[in-house]
Amino acid sequence: MGKSINDSDERENSMNRVIQIKVEMKQLETQLEQLKRELNIFRENCNHEFVKNDYSQQCTKCHLIESLQW
Repeated sequence: MGKSINDSDERENSMNRVIQIKVEMKQLETQLEQLKRELNIFRENCNHEFVKNDYSQQCTKCHLIESLQW
């Protein structure tokens, strides 16, 4: 009988951890979206200085990458 209690506790702990992970993921997704918006604002206001290679150019300030293949 003690084993079923332990099994039940382990299942409950696992479910609690799953819920915690899902909450953390949602928080991180929200934070990621905010950081993307901030990065876009920096890039929109950047006075770009590009370094080019054969296929793309990258700004040395804001790290914006643009393809040179049209």
